[in-house]
Amino acid sequence: MKKLSIHFFLPAIVLATMTLFLPCLVFAQSTEGVVTYTETIKMKIEVPEGMNEEEFRKMVPSEQKASKILVFNAQESLYSDAPDQAPGGTDATFNSDTEDGNVQMNFKIQRPENFQYRDIANGKRIESTEFFGRFFLINEEPKRMKWKVSAEQKQLAGYRCQKAVLQDTSRQVEAWFTPQIPVSIGPGEFADLPGMILELSMNNGDRTVVAEKVELKTLDKKAIEKPTKGKAVTREEFTKIRDEKLKEMGASPGGGGTMKVIIRN
Repeated sequence: MKKLSIHFFLPAIVLATMTLFLPCLVFAQSTEGVVTYTETIKMKIEVPEGMNEEEFRKMVPSEQKASKILVFNAQESLYSDAPDQAPGGTDATFNSDTEDGNVQMNFKIQRPENFQYRDIANGKRIESTEFFGRFFLINEEPKRMKWKVSAEQKQLAGYRCQKAVLQDTSRQVEAWFTPQIPVSIGPGEFADLPGMILELSMNNGDRTVVAEKVELKTLDKKAIEKPTKGKAVTREEFTKIRDEKLKEMGASPGGGGTMKVIIRN
């Protein structure tokens, strides 16, 4: 019997920026609270040679969803898995008949433990992320993101939102932000718009992050804590470590927002 092992690598949101500090002529409650998002990542799958493509795609999920939260106030924020969203992944084994006989496939979906903190007032960012069982801690002062804001609008989670497109980047990123929450942050590394980002779409929907619920409320003093777990590295050092490991495993470095599928005999 042939055996194939399939690993799905779900990249953490990487790269970075910080926010502009808006005037504090608003009630404190409107700049403090929790946003719950659903993050969806599509998987690009190459069907192994000799296998029935239709049957294979029935066995392997086409996307992976995760619940994320953004805890924020006017000075700082923390983006991470929701409390009920356990880190880790899913393991499964399937058997399939091919022209060469029976093939057993083991696949694993890996979602790294990841915390992204930002000091809004001072333009600094800290990310603690897991990769292949190792934890890394990245401190940086990211460059400001450039956006082109359009007049297009829509409602999200009860808020009026406006569309913006990220400029000067190899990534295709579309954001929807609301000036009704005057804090210039959003999921992961995305920020620098005149309001909270409630929806993101990257690379034509390969990765989406959509706000399901917004709770404006006074936070506990310990609700936002700076991550400290991991070996201190620069962004460049972490990218090199990640890309070299993915290349070793047979995946294309760089990510781009999709889950990587590695198939091994």
